[in-house]
Amino acid sequence: MMSGLMAVTGRVDAQEGRRAIGSAIRGRVVDERSGRPVSGVVMSLEGTDILVVTDDRGQFRMDPVAPGPHVLIAAHVAYAVRTDSLLVPAAALLEVAVPLATEAIELEELVVEVRSPVLERRGFYDRERQGYRGTFLDRSEIEARNPETVTSLFRNMPGLRVVYGGIYGARVFMNQRVRLLDENLPGCEPQLWLDGVRAAMVTYDLMRAEEIEGIEVYPGASAPGKFNDICGTVLIWTRVPINR
Repeated sequence: MMSGLMAVTGRVDAQEGRRAIGSAIRGRVVDERSGRPVSGVVMSLEGTDILVVTDDRGQFRMDPVAPGPHVLIAAHVAYAVRTDSLLVPAAALLEVAVPLATEAIELEELVVEVRSPVLERRGFYDRERQGYRGTFLDRSEIEARNPETVTSLFRNMPGLRVVYGGIYGARVFMNQRVRLLDENLPGCEPQLWLDGVRAAMVTYDLMRAEEIEGIEVYPGASAPGKFNDICGTVLIWTRVPINR
């Protein structure tokens, strides 16, 4: 059983938003007492013609949904009707968990999570949930840090150092010394992947922070699948992906 209202910002810029077909609501309906999924629940948005029914796993999806305030209604013959107020962001996937009670009692708050469609498609949230040994920054965390440059986002990250100066400008290194071609380097330079493609960008400051939707940093050989590199890995996902 889930409790408490939770909202995670996942905004998409205007250009990306124009490419998306509205917003979407995805969720799962469960029995409040047992936590088991409830099928056959009629889910609707008040004042609209949107109406869907939950499947055998209690899951449903509403797509597209106009951004803005909505009232979500869950109705089933064996349960009390439940209504919840939602604020749907523009061009975003809103995930909800809806517990139903058999009696008309005061219900728990709806659990809400807003995700970036860009990071959803790229597997960012799956890797974060699976517990890979990495550091994850989504768009809201990038904005909260208010970085002057892209490399400044990597300052104070565990196992990393940012070195300034030289003809290339600021560069990011892992605090480990493996496979070094130049013993004068202050550490091992991680492999950079830009929108899923191996990149040879010498300094990340060739990009602007406002272009980035998410960052993943993996020390040593801890990155998943093809991204794994003995010297560490940096994944950068842009807001308007370069590789589609």
